[in-house]
Amino acid sequence: MTVIDAFRGEFGFLSNFHPAQLTWEGITYPTSEHAFNAGKTLDHDERWQISLAPTPKLAKQMGRSVKLRPLWDASVRYDVMAEVLRAKFACHPMRIDALLGTGGAILVEGNTWHDQHWGDCRCGLPRCARPGENHLGRMLMELRAKLAQGGAERPADPVMIR
Repeated sequence: MTVIDAFRGEFGFLSNFHPAQLTWEGITYPTSEHAFNAGKTLDHDERWQISLAPTPKLAKQMGRSVKLRPLWDASVRYDVMAEVLRAKFACHPMRIDALLGTGGAILVEGNTWHDQHWGDCRCGLPRCARPGENHLGRMLMELRAKLAQGGAERPADPVMIR
């Protein structure tokens, strides 16, 4: 079984930090990291400010200081991530083709920044010795399966990957 365990290089488009403009809930974001962090709050002004962050890293930092929406940690964050990923891929045929092009590969958001929730940290520290939960990789595989089965809509007009 093929495993894609780093969202860099050829597979950088899988990363939430990849420059991939998308519109989610009426605001256009330069990356899915921006959109996800904006989704942490229901405050439109905070969302707008996050959308203007010059880098996904700064958007992530800003997302740490917003007023969290109810049930964020319990469940809402998964719904928001799924919606943001659908928005990232569904509006761009070339992104869909790239995701489908990963075939049946297992997608693992391998990292070295101790993210054991959305990915699988490979830093070598004892606290990261167990495999991570890899929620991002699993959500991408779920989306890929839906797209492959025609369960998610493709856009009508071709758009270049941004």
